[in-house]
Amino acid sequence: MFDPTRIDRTLAALRTAWEGQPDLPLGTLFGMLASEGYGWGVSDDDLTRRLEDMARIHPPLLPLSDASLITHGLWLTVTETHRVTLSPGASSETSHAVVRPIPKEGVKGQPVAWSVSALRPVGPGRPLVIADSEGFEHRFGIVHSVTRLKEDRRSLDGLKRRSVGDRVWFIRTAAETIILDHGLHVIERKNRELARADFSWDRIEKCEPGSPLDVHLSRGTQHSFGVVEDIILVENEPWSPS
Repeated sequence: MFDPTRIDRTLAALRTAWEGQPDLPLGTLFGMLASEGYGWGVSDDDLTRRLEDMARIHPPLLPLSDASLITHGLWLTVTETHRVTLSPGASSETSHAVVRPIPKEGVKGQPVAWSVSALRPVGPGRPLVIADSEGFEHRFGIVHSVTRLKEDRRSLDGLKRRSVGDRVWFIRTAAETIILDHGLHVIERKNRELARADFSWDRIEKCEPGSPLDVHLSRGTQHSFGVVEDIILVENEPWSPS
């Protein structure tokens, strides 16, 4: 006879996985599982483990310390107006946030990065409220999704555009804020206004703190931007528990 207590464990795992992705109809969630081989005949233990893995990637609540800070991992939270990447800080007393406004009606805001002193509980359907290092709370709307991202600490020196994949970096220099993906997007503040320039690039020659950002552009020229201060990975493919 099967252990009847497995029913509660399996249903609890299903509930947690579904709460982490509440926009999915239940039938779609089952379809995703079936496409991975978790369908007819799969054991309840195997199904439970897969559901638990799904909840680790898309949790219903972001795991926080007692001090309401990120303890581990690289996390992307998406609201209607912002994409916010969260990660642990250099000490147990801070976390990091990179905030990128989502363009709306052609209006693009400025990406920013700052230290976080506290987070309110973060999960789908909850307001995203982040306190900066001075304790001032910033509100970014209702969370649509939370995703744990694959971490990548490799140097960008020699990076070729064709190998970027899903990755996106926030780069802060002494003069500019740069978003690097399959394009190179430069934001500067001039006379109280934001000046933007988009570049097509082939290869990163040099990108490390303390040195200028040197890039080979697609038109066959090399361009140097300001001295690099921060390099932060803000998007990547989802993390895998295996």
